[in-house]
This record gives sequence, C-alpha cells and structure tokens, in this order.
Amino acid sequence: MTQPKAKLRVKLTGADYMKLTPPSHRGVRYQLIEGELIKMAGPNDPHQVFIGELYIEATIQVRALGIGETRISPYAAAVDEFNTFQPDMLYVSNERRHIFDGHGVTGAPDVVVEVLSESTRQRDLNVKLPVYARNGMREMLAVDLSAESVAKYVGDGQSMTLARVYGPDDVLTSDAMPGVAIDLGPIFARIRGAALPDG
Repeated sequence: MTQPKAKLRVKLTGADYMKLTPPSHRGVRYQLIEGELIKMAGPNDPHQVFIGELYIEATIQVRALGIGETRISPYAAAVDEFNTFQPDMLYVSNERRHIFDGHGVTGAPDVVVEVLSESTRQRDLNVKLPVYARNGMREMLAVDLSAESVAKYVGDGQSMTLARVYGPDDVLTSDAMPGVAIDLGPIFARIRGAALPDG
C-alpha cells in the first residue's frame, strides 16, 4: 500500500501578503514570517499604554531634532521577500526615507520596538531578530513589561547583539536616533496603573 504524497508547503511572499491582508484590512492582523502567515494576538492594555507613551515621547523628539520619521502598529515592514512584520513601533532616518512605499516600508527600518509577550517572545527574539539583523537593521528595542526592562540590540549588518538593558530608573538612548533620550520611569509608572484591575 502506497502512502499518500504529502502536500508541499508553499512559502508566501510579500506580494502574497499584500493581496491577502490589504492595508485597509481591519480586525484580525497577520505577519508574514519566513513565508508563513501568522495570526497576531491582540495587545493588552499595558502593552497599548507603553507603546503609546513611548511613541509620543519618541515622535516629539524625532520631529524636534528633524532626524526622521516614526510609525506605530499596525504598519507593515516588508523586511525581505518572505518576511513582512508588524512591529509595535518603528523609526526610519531621513537618509532612508526612500523605504516608505505608501503602504508601509520596504526594507528593514533603522529601529523597531517589539513589546514581548509569552506568546511572541520566542518568535520575536529567535526568528524575527535574525531576519532584521541580516537585512541591516541598526537597533531593536525589546520591551519586557513584567520585568520593567527594555533590551537594546545593536546590529552590524549581519547580526545583532545585546548592547544594554534599561530599567525603570534609566533614560533610554539610541545611536540610531541621535539626540533622542526617553525617561522610562514615568512610562513604566503608567503601566503599573494600567495593570491594576478596575475598582
């Protein structure tokens, strides 16, 4: 008796991703990771508060310094042919403004921020981080809300290494966003408030 042939798994491309999940799509969000469409869980309240506060602080400073542009999720970063991510926040320097394509960015941003969760931690650090690294991203900020920390990974065009871990008493700085300095204390304090149950 012969065994049935297994179906070959086809890797999706960024073009497939755009057809399946157009920019106007609302509701369920997906990322394309190594050619596979991955459903994204909805963020919780502390996640939203943290990324919103960080985005406001970073955007005010980036605009005042005139050094680039920031964006907040949902926003597609087509890093390479088989990887289109939805980072929580990204920054693109003035020198690389050409990567904006009207739907998102084509190529790795200069900086991305990913808020880690139990369901995404392994994928963000073990799969997405190497993809960002080999595509030339300069920095990734990995936020751990439960540990009240921000790990800064720095890229050299091939790989990314952990450069520093910031805590709630630290001021976050970035070589990729020169002049930007964000006091993490007030942001983590807001998270503590967001994490409390009502009443």
